[in-house]
Amino acid sequence: MPTVPDAATLRRVMSHPAVWSVLVAALLGWAAMPFNNGHYEYWINFDPQGDGQQQEWVQTRRIFRYTSGVLCGQLLALVAGVALSRRHRHAVALTIAVPLGAVLAVVTVALAFPFAWVLESSRPAAVPAFDDPILTRVLLGELAAYPLYAAAGVGLGILVRRSARLRKRKRLLVPLFLLFWTVTTLTGLVQDDEYDAWPWLLWAVPFVAAGTAIALAGLSADAWEFPPVPVGDWGRSATLALLASAAAYALILNLLAVTRRRGDRPPADSPAAGSGPTADAHP
Repeated sequence: MPTVPDAATLRRVMSHPAVWSVLVAALLGWAAMPFNNGHYEYWINFDPQGDGQQQEWVQTRRIFRYTSGVLCGQLLALVAGVALSRRHRHAVALTIAVPLGAVLAVVTVALAFPFAWVLESSRPAAVPAFDDPILTRVLLGELAAYPLYAAAGVGLGILVRRSARLRKRKRLLVPLFLLFWTVTTLTGLVQDDEYDAWPWLLWAVPFVAAGTAIALAGLSADAWEFPPVPVGDWGRSATLALLASAAAYALILNLLAVTRRRGDRPPADSPAAGSGPTADAHP
């Protein structure tokens, strides 16, 4: 007869990044919907008038509804990668992080789509999400970045763990990083018609590119003209910048983690940590 896991075992299971990150991803997809649903009226145009502005409002709200939780989920994938680097050796953490990033992407979409469809179906002549090529392209690009963020998180976590100076400043660095993510993500989300911030930001900061891709997927036409005049590229350049920069950070951070001298805090599953041999330790 199977035994019921005790409380300590359940705590260990729930504390693993592969478990709690999936639960958080599900929560984010639901919690972000009110913010995504009201983004256009709050940040872009609180009173759309005329056919052009009404069409822009419908398209932008549609994009934001179906991408609810995606930007927060990308940050979660990065954090999960960092957490994995604290529990496993580098190669093992990467092996777990990349598929975990894909799982988080699937969970985010699985939670966002039903809510988005309910909201969209209340509008006459609602079109299925995958019949919209712009929405499909930007969504697939955003989701493809999840494994890259998770891999980058592994490299970042190892670099922090091996640096005594960074470890001492961890309590300061975490809120600063969250502030940086908030500011750069909003920088992308408030783009209108075409990208109008510093050009290097789009390619150097993936958070900016991720927000810009979603924003310009619905806001690449000048709705104040009659008829509306397309002026942007519907997020194509931003999506490319997101994937290129996220891949570059994942590669660079992990290469630095490999080449950097090991610090005095081995991961939990390393024999040097005093826990004995484990399943993923070298024989």
